Amino acid sequence: MSTSTTLYRKYRPQTFADVVGQKHIVTTLTNALALGRVGQAYLFTGPRGTGKTTLARLFAKAVNCSQRKGSEPCNTCEHCLLMTDGRSLDVIEIDAASNNGVDNIRELKETVALPPTLGSHKIYIIDEVHMLSTGAFNALLKTLEEPPLHVIFILATTALHKVPDTIVSRCQRFDLSRFPVKSIIGKLEKIAKAEKLKIDAGALEMIALTAEGGMRDAESLLMQIISLEASPITEEKVIEVLGTTKKDNIVTLLRLIGESELYPSLNFVTKLSLDGTDLSIFCGVFLHYLRDLLLVSANIERGLEDIDSFTEEQKNDMRTLAHMFSPDDVVRMLEYIQIAQIGSKVSVIPELPLQIALVKIISQNAPVTHAQGEKKSVPTSQKETPSVQESTKKEAPKEATLSVSLPKPKEEQISLHHTEVPNKTIEETESNISLSTIVSEWNAILNTAKKLNASLSLALSTAHPVQSTNNIITIAVKYPFHKERLDEKANQLTLATAFDTILKSKMKIKIIVEGVSFTENKTETVEKNPLIDQAMEMLGGKFVSTENG
Repeated sequence: MSTSTTLYRKYRPQTFADVVGQKHIVTTLTNALALGRVGQAYLFTGPRGTGKTTLARLFAKAVNCSQRKGSEPCNTCEHCLLMTDGRSLDVIEIDAASNNGVDNIRELKETVALPPTLGSHKIYIIDEVHMLSTGAFNALLKTLEEPPLHVIFILATTALHKVPDTIVSRCQRFDLSRFPVKSIIGKLEKIAKAEKLKIDAGALEMIALTAEGGMRDAESLLMQIISLEASPITEEKVIEVLGTTKKDNIVTLLRLIGESELYPSLNFVTKLSLDGTDLSIFCGVFLHYLRDLLLVSANIERGLEDIDSFTEEQKNDMRTLAHMFSPDDVVRMLEYIQIAQIGSKVSVIPELPLQIALVKIISQNAPVTHAQGEKKSVPTSQKETPSVQESTKKEAPKEATLSVSLPKPKEEQISLHHTEVPNKTIEETESNISLSTIVSEWNAILNTAKKLNASLSLALSTAHPVQSTNNIITIAVKYPFHKERLDEKANQLTLATAFDTILKSKMKIKIIVEGVSFTENKTETVEKNPLIDQAMEMLGGKFVSTENG
């Protein structure tokens, strides 16, 4: 292989038949070519490495091919040869990232009226079109709306939301999706065969998983490994180079989750990180495995039949895990691991997002295996995770009844229900953490909580500690909707983790609205109601606070 030619350029599709995936788009474009119904403006959008520029160039080649039969370019005529070499004067490629000004678009408009030199059309391919400035978009708009008959515009972007609706509405839009792992493996196998490389199937799968649906990324990774490792290329070598992981590690972690082994699970992730595993990639591989497990847990035999890339030993592992987890369990894990994958890319402590996900998964009545494959859940109180039990145990909030006591001759009560009531402590042990200590560490606690869950920044913007007693930290916020947000179970766990990280103490969090009074016997007042005020004034009554036990 020539060192000056990258694999993704060398093996870029030269016909529509060579295109992997994106079947619906290929079908639409080839039908338009075969029927002679070519439009004048197209917009290709999708993640990086999914074939936007490749399809644009292939379409441009086919449009101007002088010997085209049906929809496929001949690849032998003068225009096709020039396109293959990247020297066609009728296909103008513009990188909007570096040519995004009004003047650049004005220069384009001046050349639009000129006829093509060789083919039937002049095609403008504008890559990363979302990078154009507002002025440039406005300058392009009129030309895009009424281009000369011999001009075709093909716009490509990875950020559709940044493209003005006025531009999108004037184009035929095609959404390209990420490539399935099997499609990427198939393409890599063809490249390896053409390059006469000896590479294990497991190694190809690791590359495909690491590419996260991008064909160009997969081809670039393969080239990187070829440059670093001599043939034959094994799965172990790929794991070492890319920092990914074996399926065995996924199975081990899932077994620990299924057995509610919290500390061993957290420690396992720590060891993976210390061994050099990229935990973002690990989470990606984990997600793919969970997706397969979801199918198998729904129907074991049919699911295993559909997974043709697994060995018999791997299928046996999958069968065991399918007895251990229900589809609902797997969906819950998928949700948490997706969040962990995103977080691990930006976290100061790479393993922390995944460890937080594991705490949340295991704390919510993790399933365990019983006789005859029966799935049951162990209540949190029976697990050896007391700290998680304290921070996540469900308690039904009691109702406080606010009564108005009226004067004689007969005392009547008017009840108003107030749903915001402090939860009782799980343990009536005195906390050693004073309020002054919490106040001094408050900024560190806030920063830790925001790193664990950035979406809490707004809810925590008005929060401040007001009391520390009986193992409970009371935090006041300014608005009721901030209290509702912080009272959510997952967010309570995040706050508890932040306190534990900074103060090294297991605390329970209580959220109140600022201005609402509270006393040691945990009674609360509510905002006055105008109708109640009038009733008390007329009848001479007074408020009496009671709590229904």
